[in-house]
Amino acid sequence: MRILTGTTRAHHVRRTTLAAAVLAAALSTTACGITEVSKDPSATATTSATTAPTASAAPSTTGPAAGGTGSPAPSASGTTGAPTSAPSAAAPATVTVTAARKPAGRGAAVATCTGANTRVVVNRPARPINHLLLTATNKGSASCDLHGAPYLRFDQDQAATAIDDSTRRQSVIRLAPGQAAYASVVLMGERTGDEANGRTASRLGVHFATADGTGSVGPSVRLKLPSGTYLTDDARVMHWAESLDDALAY
Repeated sequence: MRILTGTTRAHHVRRTTLAAAVLAAALSTTACGITEVSKDPSATATTSATTAPTASAAPSTTGPAAGGTGSPAPSASGTTGAPTSAPSAAAPATVTVTAARKPAGRGAAVATCTGANTRVVVNRPARPINHLLLTATNKGSASCDLHGAPYLRFDQDQAATAIDDSTRRQSVIRLAPGQAAYASVVLMGERTGDEANGRTASRLGVHFATADGTGSVGPSVRLKLPSGTYLTDDARVMHWAESLDDALAY
């Protein structure tokens, strides 16, 4: 049996401790080596390459991949890259047909108001004094146009009564069936009867103006005047008006 002295025992403990330290260092080195391999960038890259497609492997939007055998991808214009003999995939064109316009035609001509289609009456209004009021009413079944002012002749006068052009309208009066227009007649002016050939009249002829105002047209109307109608050469008549109030205000 070997007896260890104190010195020998100390050396033995030292060697044992040193051996344990060497073994621990070796194990640490081995462990570090394993850790470093798992963290190696090249290993990570290799793993990624096997699990995810690269950019070159993505489908092409402009055509088939190089060397591929699959169907060609559609181009941006909507074609498929198929042979020219294949039918086009584009939507059919829309054809818009516009009907030819007919030239605008004129409407049916409107007749002029005359004694044939218009009834005229005369009365003496209470106000204003020294006035006559003419009322022309369309008695036909169609509209008629009443132009300008009435041409008036009292009894056997050779000249027509003066027309006050300050009352001229800018448009023609179109009378629908049953519609009326009005005109006032001033019987006297500022001169007295002795100065302006004052006289009493019993009949009144009403003539209808043409569209251009150069004369009369159609049959006229002959009316009986209210009893005692007195007038002078200063008498005048206004243009036809649509409003009765406008006529009475003259």
